[in-house]
Amino acid sequence: MQPLLDSVRPFALACAVLTAGCCISSAHAVDVSIAAIEITQGSQVAANSTALVALNPTAIRVKVALNGQTTPQSGVDAIVRVYSNGIEIAGSPLYSTNGPITAPVAPNSANVNDTLNFYFIPPQSVNVDFVVTLNPFRTLVETNYANNGGSVIDRAFSCRKIVELAYVPINYTIGGGLPSAAMMQPGNGDNFLRGIYRVRDWNYHRSSLGSLTWTSDVNSSATTLLNTLNDIRQNQIPAAGYTRPEFIYGWLLGNPYSGNGVAIGIPGAAAFGNTLLSKYQRTFAHEVGHLWGLQHNTTTIGVVAFDVENHLRDPLAIGQPMATTKKDIMYAGLTTIEAWVNQTTYLDAINDARSACTAASGGAESGGGASDEGAQAIRFAGTHDHVARRITLQPAFDLVSGIIDSDDPTGNVWVEAYDNDGVLIYAIRKDTERCREACEEECTLHAETSFYAVLPRFHGDDEIARVTLREVRTGDILAESTRSKNAPVVQSMSVAPLVAIMGKRADPAQAVLRGSIVVDWSAIDRDGDALVANLLYSPDAGNAWIAVAFNDASGRVVFDADALPQSRAHAGRFRLRVSDGFNTTDAEFEQAFSMGAGTPPDVHLLSPNTGVSVPQGSTVIFHASAWDMDDQYFNDGGVTWTSSLDGALGTGRVLAKRNLSAGTHAMTLRGTDASGMFTDVKFSMVVSAREFNSGDLDGDGLVNAADLAIMLSGWNGNGLGDLNLSGTIGAEDLAMLLSRWDA
Repeated sequence: MQPLLDSVRPFALACAVLTAGCCISSAHAVDVSIAAIEITQGSQVAANSTALVALNPTAIRVKVALNGQTTPQSGVDAIVRVYSNGIEIAGSPLYSTNGPITAPVAPNSANVNDTLNFYFIPPQSVNVDFVVTLNPFRTLVETNYANNGGSVIDRAFSCRKIVELAYVPINYTIGGGLPSAAMMQPGNGDNFLRGIYRVRDWNYHRSSLGSLTWTSDVNSSATTLLNTLNDIRQNQIPAAGYTRPEFIYGWLLGNPYSGNGVAIGIPGAAAFGNTLLSKYQRTFAHEVGHLWGLQHNTTTIGVVAFDVENHLRDPLAIGQPMATTKKDIMYAGLTTIEAWVNQTTYLDAINDARSACTAASGGAESGGGASDEGAQAIRFAGTHDHVARRITLQPAFDLVSGIIDSDDPTGNVWVEAYDNDGVLIYAIRKDTERCREACEEECTLHAETSFYAVLPRFHGDDEIARVTLREVRTGDILAESTRSKNAPVVQSMSVAPLVAIMGKRADPAQAVLRGSIVVDWSAIDRDGDALVANLLYSPDAGNAWIAVAFNDASGRVVFDADALPQSRAHAGRFRLRVSDGFNTTDAEFEQAFSMGAGTPPDVHLLSPNTGVSVPQGSTVIFHASAWDMDDQYFNDGGVTWTSSLDGALGTGRVLAKRNLSAGTHAMTLRGTDASGMFTDVKFSMVVSAREFNSGDLDGDGLVNAADLAIMLSGWNGNGLGDLNLSGTIGAEDLAMLLSRWDA
């Protein structure tokens, strides 16, 4: 590779050859060079050795050295050319997003404008080179132009997959109800998460099952809530025909939980937290850190870090640079403004198997989620009281397709399953201690933690009839549950406005459900066991089942029909699944119906921040979140970006553009689903006028035949001759060059 700017001959300029009367005295001599180049996606060490992820918004920060000067130097700018496997990438060269700057004598990375900053989307490659040239068009007169270059070579940008994370709004009835939708949504609730955990992208979206109503004090029912969230993730979402997300997170209104938030395990897959303004973004990222497998620490971040897309600008006005004194996200009890990420935590997400690109994961471009297949199973869940040394079990439920737990050799609880003859047919160990640590002011241990296990319902022809939970250390029994003789019997089920009793058909002409729906049910158990029920809805005649309500003991469920997927033709169904604690009975409402009018996709702006101002020629990263109740993950083709000044900009969840016209842009982000329904997001941005490329391609101070030759040598390609930033050197660029001839 012979980069164009590396091939430009050195210039030995003396005062005699400068324009008459412009000789530079030694007291005012100007000589700039590159002090440091940092390639960062959120956290980077001085050696630029921190791992980087392909297709992720990336910043290049260039520090300028003022050789021999004792005062700041204005008018300093640079360009960056990026090569992958020796070939200049589309969108190169990069022009700064904040230049020209006044370069300080002692640049500090903690100040955003002490460095020249550039943005781009890197390809997947193990050989990416960055060539930086200061003062490329000689707009600043120097005594020495030979030291204006610098480079970082052979950087790798690795494949990581899209990780799916579903969120659940919790209708906490004794704490004020549902949290604000705006605080939970992509581009707000997940801002900290996106800034510090580098995967290909996050498919963060609301749960397909809607909100979860919780009527118990969360401080005394936290483990039950975690088990319910995990049940939604592991069993109910797949049963509804959706991909199983890697993680699930529940949002509570305000901060009713004494510990801000809690995770089901370290590592784990389910957590919940608060919507307290000063903490909610940080709490979310902290609890997901536990789910990655991270314990609490008391470390600072140690290096100046950088919020590449400035995700944390809103709502707390946090700047992009993160000072070395900020605390790691896994430091307990912090507010959002106090935290960022240290290297150990930062690398954990990159190195986690759940973010690795594999053939099974579908590679980097899939929408995330687990691809494992389930089997007939039975789910046991409960609360482990470590002080009283007992586990209180919730009602068990049969699963048509459950993911069977494997044995954990480090587990502290034996789970033993027996058949009707008392023969042990299945046994595994489970760990209920990994999430015992609780830290706010001082670190303590949770007295209670979650127990959750999915066992095969059958061993050959033998069905599980009894489950015993024992301490591994002592063998003492922690809990025991035995299948009673009789299963529940469902007596009736009605659906308003159908108002029908099970087994009797309603008028099909009335079987269209809209708005608020009420389902009443009744059941008995001959053994006198207490009964709870899950209400399930199928949009497609029973192929997929969505849980509308969990563990209902009231006999009445109220929900909004339009919050669920639209039924396919006249194929909607309801099913009631009733448990007596061990036995499960299913009863299906006979009448088919149509439900819902279909919903447009969820589309949210992640970057740029609305109202942002950038100089002309700089690369702008457009980043969106898009998900649909029916289509699920949105591929790039369904996401479009349009400007009031420049028209259609392109498609894709992540789009880099550098040829925006100067002026105020009224922007439209649109997501369109497979049925043609769409959602528009409006925002504005300002592009300030700037001459970012003078046309002096060889940097000799003139625009002349030598520059024309350089442009023609790259015709139909890209590079420095692409004056209009269209991506291709052509006739318009030639006209622009000629208009500047000898300028």
